Amino acid sequence: MATTTTSTTNFSDLVTQLVAARAEEELRARAVHAMPGMYVPARFVKGTNTLRYARYADLAVSTTVLTEGTAPTDDALTISSEFFTAAQYGATVAVSDLANLDSPHDLISIAAERVAYKAVRSMDHLVRDEIFSSALTSAVFGATGATTLTANTANSAVAAAGVLSGSFVKQMVARLKGANVPQFADGTYRCIIHPAQEYDLISDTAVNGWIESRKYVDNTGLLTGEIGMFAGVRFIVSSDAKVYATAGASSGNVYNALFLGPDAYTIGDSQTLQSYFVAPGGDHSDPLAQKALVGYKMRFGTLLLDEAGARYRILKTQATVSV
Repeated sequence: MATTTTSTTNFSDLVTQLVAARAEEELRARAVHAMPGMYVPARFVKGTNTLRYARYADLAVSTTVLTEGTAPTDDALTISSEFFTAAQYGATVAVSDLANLDSPHDLISIAAERVAYKAVRSMDHLVRDEIFSSALTSAVFGATGATTLTANTANSAVAAAGVLSGSFVKQMVARLKGANVPQFADGTYRCIIHPAQEYDLISDTAVNGWIESRKYVDNTGLLTGEIGMFAGVRFIVSSDAKVYATAGASSGNVYNALFLGPDAYTIGDSQTLQSYFVAPGGDHSDPLAQKALVGYKMRFGTLLLDEAGARYRILKTQATVSV
């Protein structure tokens, strides 16, 4: 079990050089997949770790003329369902009593803040990976050329010239609308893209209707990481957007733009995220009170709501600048 001690790398330098009593801020990714408003909140029934969604399919349209005096053939309801279960995740950080005593920083407070960020970002990664592991192939399109999108595209077929453009965005919006995917309450779709895709999109001279988020008429309700709007889509940038390294044509990276309507996926917790602090000597494994523990625990699950039709589309591209 790893423990931060006075012998930890760079700890002695921290003490002997009496650095400023402010920890250097880390460069951080934004948690966007588990951002409130991007998913359907789910709640588990007490006593079970499974949540099931029932689906009643729409009835087919009727185009047959009725025969006089004859009742039409009865329609039957089609019932199906999809479900997911919750799993538990957690982590701890240990700080020795001497490390906490000798450090010019409040290591417990720093550990608590870092653990909280780890919990949020871990959830975001788990949600993202579930989306891409479960995605329907019928909802996936790849840029197999500079102007060509192909359905059910393998990563290896995504062309080096196939970068995110305004034309591709418009095509994806047309596919969402053609599949009757509803828009969010503000009348837009949302899309999570990688910074490498952002560069290509905003560099496209054909994107005449691009509006930067800071130029919105009302920018008080910006989403985390939101950079702007085009063709009825609000774009969210995150370095944690899904990337398949060297998987494309000519060994290029394949970046995945996730276009969403509301209710595309659900997240539910049967054990709300909880934080923990165990003071030195707080358990039998620490009889001499030599270390403190800071940690978190959560139990949650996530599911793409595909049974009634995918409320999302995935666009695979390469990028001019691979990052």
